[in-house]
Amino acid sequence: MISTTNQESNSCRCATQETVAVTCPHCNQNGNNVDSVTIKAQLKKEKRLSMHLDLNEFNFCSNPSCDTVYYSNDRSETFVQVDIKSKITVKNDDVKTPLCYCRKLLKERVIGMIENNEFNIAQKVKAIISDGKSFCEKSNPKGTCCTDDITSFLAEYGINFNENNKVKFSLKPNSYHLTSKRLRR
Repeated sequence: MISTTNQESNSCRCATQETVAVTCPHCNQNGNNVDSVTIKAQLKKEKRLSMHLDLNEFNFCSNPSCDTVYYSNDRSETFVQVDIKSKITVKNDDVKTPLCYCRKLLKERVIGMIENNEFNIAQKVKAIISDGKSFCEKSNPKGTCCTDDITSFLAEYGINFNENNKVKFSLKPNSYHLTSKRLRR
């Protein structure tokens, strides 16, 4: 039996996600249940056609250092980044990686705002991602809203995504986004 815990999205219009007790077979961290519509939309066709299990039996591994993206409940079937159509925000440092898949907001655009010392970056990002209809279940490989990933990304630069006051930021992120050898322009 698989036990789950609901995890509410930070966005009012986007899907929720369930944390599952089935651990990733490669990193042993708990994953999040992924709906079949996400798997269908994200797996490359040849991988989807070679699947052995039902689409509803998969989870997303959000560990940034683990190459596994999706794994089955019984841990017998896994898919890695090269099997997926989209770059995974939490697993990819390339500046061409989306922060918001529905609006095609790339890490590069937000880094540009930071480098240009723009004001109210959090509010600008919120305006971008809230403009129009969201289709996170299909566009985001996690199958949920991107706000958690955006919040984490901005926090690395000292920007509070959930703050309503004047935004303070640093050109030097708390992690490795601008200085990493893995970061590519």
